[in-house]
Amino acid sequence: MKYNIQTMMKLRSAWHTFRDNHPNLPPFLKDVLKKGIKEDVQFEIIAHYPDGSELKSGIRVRQSDVELFEALQSML
Repeated sequence: MKYNIQTMMKLRSAWHTFRDNHPNLPPFLKDVLKKGIKEDVQFEIIAHYPDGSELKSGIRVRQSDVELFEALQSML
């Protein structure tokens, strides 16, 4: 995969803006990774819309998911 320096710089800038707008998320993600993503861990996400509606989804981590996360983590 070829990396474009300009694109990487834009992504870095966008990440810093996102991190500044949502300061609680990076420490949360760091804590999750520190504790580990193990089989049977549950992730839930809810999107609350201004009109009062919401969308929900969730997963229960399986062993194959753990293997995927470990492979992705080793790439970073």
